[in-house]
Amino acid sequence: MVTAFYMSRLFFMTFQGKKRWPKEAHPHESPRRMTVPMIILAIGSAFLGLILGPTNAIQGWLQPVVGAHPEGEPVIAVPALMTMTLLVVAGGLGLAWMGYWRDPVPVVAPVGSPLTRAARRDLYQDDVNEALLMRPGLHLTRALVFFDNRGVDGAVGGLAALIGGTSARGRRVQNGFVRSYALTMLAGVVVILGAVWVVQ
Repeated sequence: MVTAFYMSRLFFMTFQGKKRWPKEAHPHESPRRMTVPMIILAIGSAFLGLILGPTNAIQGWLQPVVGAHPEGEPVIAVPALMTMTLLVVAGGLGLAWMGYWRDPVPVVAPVGSPLTRAARRDLYQDDVNEALLMRPGLHLTRALVFFDNRGVDGAVGGLAALIGGTSARGRRVQNGFVRSYALTMLAGVVVILGAVWVVQ
């Protein structure tokens, strides 16, 4: 019944009733890159149904895995089941006809009930996902990027700058001149002698 209703609604809203596009718009058929695959799929579906239906090939395709299970007799006679099924399908089609063909759908959709508004927004699942997953994930990602840029990269960059600065200053001491080395040794001897004098 539900399938009959929404497929009939789809048909009535697409091919019946008033136009729901502005005057300057010109609806047209999709390009061939979209229609040709759809035609191939439709032909394949129709012929596959013609092949699998009469041959009953699809009914036993799981028997090698689950084994054969003979069908039992239905509680209600098959003609009665078929009649009830067709009546339910006709009921769904009738509901769609009353709601979407007999009384054409207005160009602007009505506000609808709270359940209708929730259904139009996919039962608020996008809002819930955004609140529980997307926004916290976004803040977490930004925090991790900040920590990586300032903490990890900052520490590595600061250590590299410290080593580079220390190396640049130490390189001035190691200039290759003997007089500089002699002066450094003299300063070291003076410091040692001064330390010994202070201790004694």
